[in-house]
Parts: sequence; C-alpha cells; structure tokens
Amino acid sequence: MNLTDKIKGAMFGVALGDALGLGTEFMSTQEVRHYYPGGMRHFSQIIRDAHRCMWKRGEWTNDTQINILLAESIMSCGRLNVSDFAKRIKAWFKDNPTDMVDFYRWLFKDSEWENEPLKRAHRIWLDYDIHNASNEALPRAIISGILGGKRMMGNTLDAISMTHDHTRCAACGMVIATMADSLLRKGEPAQYTELVEICNTLDPSILHSLERAHDSASIYDLELDDENALWHTRKTMAAALWAIWHCSSAEETLNCVVDAGGDADTNAAVAMGLAGLRYGYDALPEEVNNLLHYDVINDVATRFAAFIEQKENR
Repeated sequence: MNLTDKIKGAMFGVALGDALGLGTEFMSTQEVRHYYPGGMRHFSQIIRDAHRCMWKRGEWTNDTQINILLAESIMSCGRLNVSDFAKRIKAWFKDNPTDMVDFYRWLFKDSEWENEPLKRAHRIWLDYDIHNASNEALPRAIISGILGGKRMMGNTLDAISMTHDHTRCAACGMVIATMADSLLRKGEPAQYTELVEICNTLDPSILHSLERAHDSASIYDLELDDENALWHTRKTMAAALWAIWHCSSAEETLNCVVDAGGDADTNAAVAMGLAGLRYGYDALPEEVNNLLHYDVINDVATRFAAFIEQKENR
C-alpha cells in the first residue's frame, strides 16, 4: 500500500464517516437500535427528521468541508498558514452553510480574526468565557498528521487553536495527529506510551479518556451518547483510538462508531480518517462510492497526496 492510497483513504474516510455518521448524530444507542435495527450501513437508511433533512443523503457536513479547506490552503501556501486558512473558512461561511456553529459566528464578528486568528481566537474565548472543549476542530488533526514533519506539533496546535483555544482541544488534536503520522509513515499505530506522554505534557485531564479507549472491550463503555458530553473533544478522540486498538477493518470501524450514536458524524469522521490511513482507500466500505460530490474529494485527495509525496522526496 503506497502513500497515495493511504492519503486518499484518509480523506475519503473522513467524508464517509461524516456523511454516514449524520444518520445517528445526536442519537442515544437506544434510538440508534430503534431507527436502524440492523445497524446504520447505507445512506438510503438515513431517516428524514427535522435535523437530518437539512442534508441530502450521502452529503458530508462541516467536518469534511473544513478539512478540504485546510488541505487546499496548505497546498496553496506550501505549508500551514493560519491566516490563509482563516480567510478560506470565512469565505465559505458567506455561502451560509447548514451547520455553522455559533462560536464561528463570534469569530467572524471580529474583523481582525482572519489576519491574526491565533491571537484573536484567544481573546474571543476569554471574552465569551468559553469552557466547553468541543470537537469541531479535531478532524483537522488528520490533515496535520498527514503533513507531518518537524513542525507537526506546532501545526496541529495552531490549526486547532485558531478556532478552539482550549488545552483539551489542542492535546486531543496532537494525540490524533501523532497516530495519523505513525499510521502513514510507519504503517502501525503510535506507541501507547507516546500518547500518554502527550496527554501529560499538554493536558493531563484527557488521560482518563485515553486509558478508557485503550482498555475498554466495548465502544459502548465510552458512553459516546452521554447527552452532557456529546461534543467533547475527548469523546471523539477516544472513539477514534478505540477503533484503532479494537477493530480489524475500516468497515468494522465505521459500523462500530456510527452505531454508538452521540456526535457520530465527527466521531466517525476522525475514526475513519485514521482507518483510511491504516487500511487504504481500497479497503473502505463500498458505500464510499455513493458519497455525493465524490469527484470533489477525489480531486483534493489526489492533489494533496501528490503534494505530500513531493514533500517527502525532497
């Protein structure tokens, strides 16, 4: 399996997890079993309630779209440039996307955010007294892990903190980026002890989530559908790592994470991004072929893989 197949697998994996996870997003495990008795496997199954009817079946959400913007920005600038990335996010917002969460609107009210995103995001989080370390930025760690290199930690922390200025968001991002980098370049998961060290260095409060992901026999032990913690970045990190340590295929990863409910689109996006790096594009479930805007992902993934190949060969 070559690098291009892995990167294509990661980017399509994110989109597939995102789009299929929408079918069980915000559901409890009991609701998942009620609406999808045999499991959530196909876009055609997605129920058309007040939430899910805002998207077409097979359509991805902001998790995938912002990753596309990040990859495009890196290719355009030759590196991570947070100001360029911020401008692309803000330009996308002008199209009035379906699922833009409130704190992005707070960021966009600051006329200087796109020019100084790190500094201004820090100020905004203080001004609005935000304490919820939510998971929206975590899929970006897949991209920063693919980018890799000596700047991987700095790139990961910057790509996340420019919108989510919380140590738990940064720490979870670095754990996922480290796992992505290892799967891509070493062909195996990162060492558990290395991930523990990251937690202890950046935010020890996420260590319990790491340990539960490693030691739990069932994904349901992670309680991803806990309504008081649906969007917590540590939950999404735990779901993705649990799948790496306990699943043996991309299909099993997708099925387990989607059927666990909770913030399933983001959980499955990150989990399938890692699964794509581990197993490659050809090992993704056939439902990937039914993604809407397939050609968009294919174009970006192909170009981003070529960009990384060229970078690796310098």
